[in-house]
Amino acid sequence: MKQTLKKLLCGMLLLAMPMAMFAKKSKNDTIYRPLYTAFELNIGGAAWVEKPLSYFTFNGTNLSLSLEMMRACRGESKWVQQHQLRYIYSTGDMAISGNGGSKVQLVNYTFGMMTYSTLAPKFRLYYGTDLNILGGMITNLHGGNNPKTLKGDISVGFTGMAVYDFKLGKVPVTTRYQMSLPVLSAFIQQKQGYFATGLGDGWTGGSWGRHFNMRNRLHFDLHFSSWALRLGYNNDILTNYATPNRFQYVSHNFVLGFAGELMRWSQKNANKKIKTALYTY
Repeated sequence: MKQTLKKLLCGMLLLAMPMAMFAKKSKNDTIYRPLYTAFELNIGGAAWVEKPLSYFTFNGTNLSLSLEMMRACRGESKWVQQHQLRYIYSTGDMAISGNGGSKVQLVNYTFGMMTYSTLAPKFRLYYGTDLNILGGMITNLHGGNNPKTLKGDISVGFTGMAVYDFKLGKVPVTTRYQMSLPVLSAFIQQKQGYFATGLGDGWTGGSWGRHFNMRNRLHFDLHFSSWALRLGYNNDILTNYATPNRFQYVSHNFVLGFAGELMRWSQKNANKKIKTALYTY
């Protein structure tokens, strides 16, 4: 448990690092662009398999921390920026026997650029492209000459998001569904045993046929004054097919978090035009 807490603390530090970079505001910007920020705790289940290191499927629990930031771009355009940083930690046992542990530790950063169309007064559709960077380590505790394997990938793809505002009694609610799919990818998997010829061995490229990552997010933000309580569901599908290696990871998570403006509105912004990335006012 202590080791897990240490890993989560390191993950929280990683999540906080980019805040200063993206929170800086230009003095010459005459449009107030709130920096929408959300912190999330994801808890759920996961399953993964890695070949040829192990031909067994592992089932276990998943725990991850994430930071999301969105901000409208400068000027009068409808484009918005989205930054997501996550630390993922999963641990589990072989599905066939219930013993022989394995761990998954991943760090994921995504940068997205989206524009939107207003389809109805309270319904908006966002669409654009994103850059996804993923890296980490898989540890098989049940033995073998190479119990740890490194992997990472970078991909460019499409992302889309549907946002709808409504009220639950007197509480304003923003509901959102977002899906991300890669199109062009390059990934590395460290080969095992006699397949390995060095740390860099394993580079290859591909598209959906050999590398399929998909993320589904359904969130409900319940607004209370200047912040919001976030409840929702996250689904991750990670797959790499780099002959002779194969890795698949699927997780389902309950989301608990809070969201709000990292840079709060003040009187000096009273005469500025407000341009938001997600929430409406």
